[in-house]
Amino acid sequence: MEKTDIHIIGLGNLGSSFLEGLMSSNSDHSIKVYELSNEVLETYEKLYPENDYFNSFDDFNSGVLILCVKPQSINEIFNQIKGKIHEDVLICSPIAGLEIDHIEKSLGNKIIRIMPNLLIRNNNGFIPYAKNYDNDYIDFIKSTLNQLGRTKEFSEEYFPVITALSGSGPAWFFMLSNELIEAGNKLGLSNQESEILVNEIIKGLPEFISDDVTFSDLISKVKSPKGTTEAGLNSLKNDSFDTIILNAIEKATQRSIELSKELKSE
Repeated sequence: MEKTDIHIIGLGNLGSSFLEGLMSSNSDHSIKVYELSNEVLETYEKLYPENDYFNSFDDFNSGVLILCVKPQSINEIFNQIKGKIHEDVLICSPIAGLEIDHIEKSLGNKIIRIMPNLLIRNNNGFIPYAKNYDNDYIDFIKSTLNQLGRTKEFSEEYFPVITALSGSGPAWFFMLSNELIEAGNKLGLSNQESEILVNEIIKGLPEFISDDVTFSDLISKVKSPKGTTEAGLNSLKNDSFDTIILNAIEKATQRSIELSKELKSE
């Protein structure tokens, strides 16, 4: 079976996560990476010498083109590559705020918009997607995205909140974990002791999680009436923890909407 060409533009956090996830997956691809920084290119060329690396754009004749650049750079990138892309190439965009119809103004290709989180680096991500075509063109979802994590199709109208909730999701848990460590420090534990406790909690949590159990169920299993956990949970409620979280997701969602508007106005 012929290998699928995967072109990755940009080796920032997301581009490098795609590359590392693909390299550790069972998929059989021919990977071509495009990055302006020669230093970054050299680093990954040493790690994965079997791939092809470029610091400028050539023609894209087949396969999938994954756009892993900052939203502020994408219109400039389109101007550079739109005459180099064959009509059969699938365009894959994980860029926050970049809507399918905006891409269609520059490119007439089939387009899949995704919003993965960085857990794809370990083939354990979640990848919401929306697309402007039917079925699974060149088997990309099955043979590639499903190797990087779990996938699910959504209406594109929900992508702003999906971006805030899922794409940014790891940051919310990392911040909570950091605050738990800080609380332990303030109450007498050393930083190392707090980190050990929190790290071990995080490592063990996946064993509790399944599609058949809700997080409300898990909370009920951990707490006991008038116990220590319930005392802390009551404090979170009294301090409007739910409002704090809602405000954070709303702010992130609004920023995604603003990015879409900014891209359209350029």
